[in-house]
Amino acid sequence: MDKNDSITNLYNTSLPSTRSGAFYNAFAYPTKISPEAIALYIAVHTKPNDTVLDVFGGSGSTAIAALMCEHPTENMIALADKLGVSPKWGTRNAIIYEVGTYGAYAAQVMANPPSKSEFLEAVDSLLGSAKEAVSEFYSVADPDGNTGTIRHIIHSDVVICPKCKKEFLYIDGMVNYEPLTIDGNGVCPHCEFTDSSSCFTRVTEVVFDALLGTEVVRRKRVPARIYGQTGRKKWMRNASFQDIEHMSCIDALDFPSYCITHELAWGELHRTGYHTGISHLHHFYTKRNFLVMSYLWEKTTSFPKQICNALRLLLLSYNATHSTLMTRVVVKKNSKDFVLTGAQSGVLYISSLPVEKNILTGIERKQKNFADVFDFLEKHNGQIEVYNTSSRKLLQKSESVDYIFTDPPFGDFIPYAEVNQINELWLGKATDRSEEIIISSSQGKGVSEYQEMLTDVFAEMKRVLKKNSHATVVFHSSKASVWNAFCGAYTSVGLTVDETSFLGKSQASFKQVVSDGSVQGDPLILLSKGNGFASSRSSITVLDEVISAEPEKANGCVRKIYSNYIGECLKHGITVDYDARTAYAYVAKKVGAKI
Repeated sequence: MDKNDSITNLYNTSLPSTRSGAFYNAFAYPTKISPEAIALYIAVHTKPNDTVLDVFGGSGSTAIAALMCEHPTENMIALADKLGVSPKWGTRNAIIYEVGTYGAYAAQVMANPPSKSEFLEAVDSLLGSAKEAVSEFYSVADPDGNTGTIRHIIHSDVVICPKCKKEFLYIDGMVNYEPLTIDGNGVCPHCEFTDSSSCFTRVTEVVFDALLGTEVVRRKRVPARIYGQTGRKKWMRNASFQDIEHMSCIDALDFPSYCITHELAWGELHRTGYHTGISHLHHFYTKRNFLVMSYLWEKTTSFPKQICNALRLLLLSYNATHSTLMTRVVVKKNSKDFVLTGAQSGVLYISSLPVEKNILTGIERKQKNFADVFDFLEKHNGQIEVYNTSSRKLLQKSESVDYIFTDPPFGDFIPYAEVNQINELWLGKATDRSEEIIISSSQGKGVSEYQEMLTDVFAEMKRVLKKNSHATVVFHSSKASVWNAFCGAYTSVGLTVDETSFLGKSQASFKQVVSDGSVQGDPLILLSKGNGFASSRSSITVLDEVISAEPEKANGCVRKIYSNYIGECLKHGITVDYDARTAYAYVAKKVGAKI
């Protein structure tokens, strides 16, 4: 099978991208793609020793994927066989551009990994030191009065009844137990007044912030449930007065001199309610977890630079998702107790039942994923270059790159710099938002500014691509205006669409789940330095053709229809006239499908 046949077969089928595996699970990053899926594209489009470029590198998934081509996993080999493609496995080199501080830092660590043995030895040393210095913070009495260890604590907002004016815990008024639900309605346990939970005002309190040296107003929260372990026995009990007193004692402790003070830069994600009083980094944490995280961070400086960087990425991999007040509980059908989960991806949401996890036990569990990743990377010969700067001006020579795989920001979908600042402020350098290519009212960037910046990048992509080489671009939006800005960016510089497909994710992101206008799967667009053409067909004609061609999808999964409609418009140079929600309504009306 020749290369062109393999490329055609590759784009004829939706490629599954799983949210699992050591590489994917090592650390969280918004809109992250499985390296195994990317690797298959690289191996089909390139040959051994070729250079792959990612101009929106994120946390370095494309770089990892390029290395994986040298030693493909069983899953990659099986997937290639299933799709009927003939990849050329072997060493690849990668160049990563990422304007974001956190993403570039993660990619740099992966490009310069420590050995597995050195890493595990360093983690053991770091945690050993922490257990001597701060493990007492997680000491707690179990239900029998014996000394146990905190696994996690569910805190609860304090609310006030609009009728009797008495305070009570959110968990006592908004949680039902038979069956277990977190209700949209609340019942005052004092007077039994019932109304929507939003009608019960959250109580605030004034406290002295020793790190800022001033008083601050914050939401009042108290421990509600303690989950712990004594020996091998795990247990749960309601929080007691002693637990609240213990937390007050920790809150009264002085901040060590190494604790950092960084002001947050709020944008689209700020909410007046649950972000009350959160102006600086440490406000996203309980005092206990901020002190523990600060201790661990400071201790990493005693290790050599390569080990220090790896340890810090390990800490950051747990930090924003599991160490902050954004950690939360959810209720699943038929569950007897709350289900513990991390922060919601792509937002900075703090629930009314935030969770405080034991950072030390979390890091201890997390180290295995990193150790497995570092062990895998040690076997590879490919080289990775990482540039923490904008890709609007690339440093590479013209026609020097064999293939591009990239995943641009999806318009206003996620404000990456704002989301990632929780981790970036620990690194001491926040992303330069003036170079962030997104649609953002807080940054004064609309659709036209987004298209202009994106055009600069596509122009550079075309310049550095070798003759007859390709760029695969992953893009996702439910808005016609964003799609047209994206299309206008690459067409204006002379790039044209050769093939389209889409990445079928096994688990949708939070925004894809909750949005009525969400799109299932991320469209994949194969670009080249072709001549291209514009079709005479209208946008509505394309939508009708897609519905007629696959009526079973129209009736079974309307969201896939929009992805296919987008693909046909892109491939034939047709303007995208319909937002996802408008298209869904049209499909539903035409064939009686349910959205």
